[in-house]
Amino acid sequence: MEFYLDSANIETIHHYVSNYNVKGVTCNPTIIIKDGGSIKELVEQVPKDLELYLQVLALDHEGIIAETKYLMSLSPNIIVKIPGTPEGFIAIRKLKEEGIKTLATAIYSVNQALMAANCGAAYVAPYVNRMCNLEVDGIQATLDIQRVFKEQNVDCKVIAASFKSTAQVKELMVEGIGAVTIGADLFEKVVYNKDAVMAAQEFKDAWEKAYGTTNLITD
Repeated sequence: MEFYLDSANIETIHHYVSNYNVKGVTCNPTIIIKDGGSIKELVEQVPKDLELYLQVLALDHEGIIAETKYLMSLSPNIIVKIPGTPEGFIAIRKLKEEGIKTLATAIYSVNQALMAANCGAAYVAPYVNRMCNLEVDGIQATLDIQRVFKEQNVDCKVIAASFKSTAQVKELMVEGIGAVTIGADLFEKVVYNKDAVMAAQEFKDAWEKAYGTTNLITD
């Protein structure tokens, strides 16, 4: 299981990257605006040993290709996100022909994911909760994508995105999805369990009561 952090907040990124085994950082234009970040900051601050996913703005395939190459020129750890539109698929295919890996984002259906992979996307990002909001079973659609990829030996990785709860994340993990990208709000809920914190405190309190010390280091 791989966890990616969906954020453009540099302080948040530093916290999770420094303390947990985060595979990479993902963001899109909306997240950059919301977090008050910038592409320049992300390129400078995200460690080069992590994957950094940045998204294009262009809608036509020529513009998408040009922006992809520009973004990739900024740092060797950048992988470009391209929306799964007809023009996006054209760009993905042409970039694949040049040996450039891309992530197809804004995936709302199994058919979209299959076309993205067919055109050469190295990664697809199904929008789990956004599909659910459209009365589509986003969990099942994401699992169907992965199942078809495995059955047909498709060389394309699923990075599930767009979650509203840790329950959605857990369900995909239990069913074998290998990678998810989540925001800091959900990441904190994955990391923090109040019962575990209470149990740790109880252990410490019991030890202190019995032996009059709060740690095991005696030297």
